[in-house]
Amino acid sequence: MATHDIPCAASSLLADLVDGAEVGPVEVVRTRVSVHYETGDPHVPVLTVCTPEAVRLPNSLVTRTLPSPGALVALGAGGLRTSGRTWRVRRWWQPPRPAGLPVPAVATLVAVDRDVRLLDVPVPRTSYDGLSPSALVGAGPGLTPAGDDVLAGALVAACATADPRLPLWRAATRTALAATGTTAVSRALLHHALDGYACRELDDFLTALCRDGEISAATTGLLAVGHSSGAALIAGVLHTFRTHHLEGAA
Repeated sequence: MATHDIPCAASSLLADLVDGAEVGPVEVVRTRVSVHYETGDPHVPVLTVCTPEAVRLPNSLVTRTLPSPGALVALGAGGLRTSGRTWRVRRWWQPPRPAGLPVPAVATLVAVDRDVRLLDVPVPRTSYDGLSPSALVGAGPGLTPAGDDVLAGALVAACATADPRLPLWRAATRTALAATGTTAVSRALLHHALDGYACRELDDFLTALCRDGEISAATTGLLAVGHSSGAALIAGVLHTFRTHHLEGAA
């Protein structure tokens, strides 16, 4: 049976899934601009198929046409297929993974604090060892609970600046994910945040914050992500950098 080819752009993280043996991912949630599928793959546990208007997550396949609700899909052997349609990857893109950034000065963090009001966001205890993944994983409602977004922001910031606490935070996050329930989408985002992968808006914010860039525009862009996700990501980033300056404090 002939199929209609639909062009798409895929994250490089999806290469092994797209080019590997066929699997049957399961739809777990759908929004107006995205569909999320559990893949059963430990390296990319969730595939996100989204339109160009959506926030581009590190595990995204971007296309102007989403699979139909409830359609059986097959992923692998060169594309994503449903009955009568095949999504062909015409372009690969590299998900942002900020690295090698300097920790911003305290004065820079204070200036951001004046401009950002973090409402309804769980803020970790302000101490050098105050990040508790077990208290954050799954905390809050939504596609990506705010606690998970705070943790993701903290992890990506720690990866970007080679924070010495990162190995402990990674181990504690993996333990918390194994013991605590959260959404499939959020679990996947934390999985990629453990390796430092971020959406473009978070990458822009981190780069501007750490390199004295146009922080106002980058903050506005990140705050526009989701209902509260942007603010929660900022809270996590600020926690990592504020408490970094407390190392050795009494």
